[in-house]
Amino acid sequence: MLERTIQFGAHAYAFLCGDGALDQFSPAIAALSADRFILIADKELPPFIKARTLHAFEEHGKVHLIETAFGEANKHLQTVQHICEQAVAWGADRRTAVVALGGGVAGNVAGMAAALLYRGLPLIHIPTTLMAASDSVLSLKQAVNLRHGKNLVGTYYTPRAVCVELTFLRTLPMREIRSGLCELVKNLLAIKPERIPEFRTLLRPLGPYTDQEMERFIDFCIDAKTEVMRHDPYERNEGLVLEYGHTVGHALELACKGRYSHGECVGFGMRCAAYIAERFGLLSEYEVRLHEDLLRQIGVKVKVSAQQMAEMEAYWLKDNKRGYRQSQPDHIGFVLLNGLGRMNKESGSSITFVPQSLVREAVHAMACSQEAVKAHGHVD
Repeated sequence: MLERTIQFGAHAYAFLCGDGALDQFSPAIAALSADRFILIADKELPPFIKARTLHAFEEHGKVHLIETAFGEANKHLQTVQHICEQAVAWGADRRTAVVALGGGVAGNVAGMAAALLYRGLPLIHIPTTLMAASDSVLSLKQAVNLRHGKNLVGTYYTPRAVCVELTFLRTLPMREIRSGLCELVKNLLAIKPERIPEFRTLLRPLGPYTDQEMERFIDFCIDAKTEVMRHDPYERNEGLVLEYGHTVGHALELACKGRYSHGECVGFGMRCAAYIAERFGLLSEYEVRLHEDLLRQIGVKVKVSAQQMAEMEAYWLKDNKRGYRQSQPDHIGFVLLNGLGRMNKESGSSITFVPQSLVREAVHAMACSQEAVKAHGHVD
């Protein structure tokens, strides 16, 4: 059983992960002093996951289950409002806690609802995907999308506790596992490159992974994210490194309209960022090949059409990193690496401006991932 206290600046919360973690979570639930719970669940979850979670919280008070479809298409303020309206109509008050059950979108929407209802209700995360368990719940950021781009409306809100029940993660298809591993690759390349050899010994493109291996993947992410967020809980300085791969990644995610997962899109975005960094003389050929090889070992394959490439431009122009520095005409803000584990700083800023022509070139060069991997070869 993995038990950690997550510390981001002055913000701290309990993190429990393992087979049977939910059975040992009762003290954390009791510590909320709540007598009512709003359980916000992804309607696509297997029934046993919802039933088991309901039972765990019903021992502590009344539970109202709100089910909805969670995807990028309904990660917006209307969904948050709908949930808040249902919660208040049921009888939610200031002694109510909000429980998020699902993946990253469910967690963000529930996090927004918890932050807004009565100006703040206790928030519990029960993530059911590797992406959520190893990435989105390890953050204070809660956000939803606008039609102009991802995560443009949000706030910072600290969960009270996180419980990762590994039996829930066993239901995931391998593609969902690979998506979560893409964010882990990001964390290792950008923050903890010394742990890459250990990570690579665990990788199998076809999977599956044991509970123990999943627990180690999650622990890798805790190790990396707490290192940068311990002193930057709002991810505005050193914590911006966690946005590595996300400029192009978010643009592709919106342009592909659900064809690829968040992690797959971030993987593609990292490859584009590495291509750009090599052109700037920031990364070596070996370091670029390492990006390719790790994603190949995971088993991620992304191909981008000409139409998607054209649509991506409108989205990266609205990227949520704009404004950290005075922008330059026809330049896009990127988080780039200046060597493994080192974020590039330009004029003291973590944002590097890249000519849009070079961004287009990078996206075009990486658009056929299988051919790109073959061209770069294998890193031993």
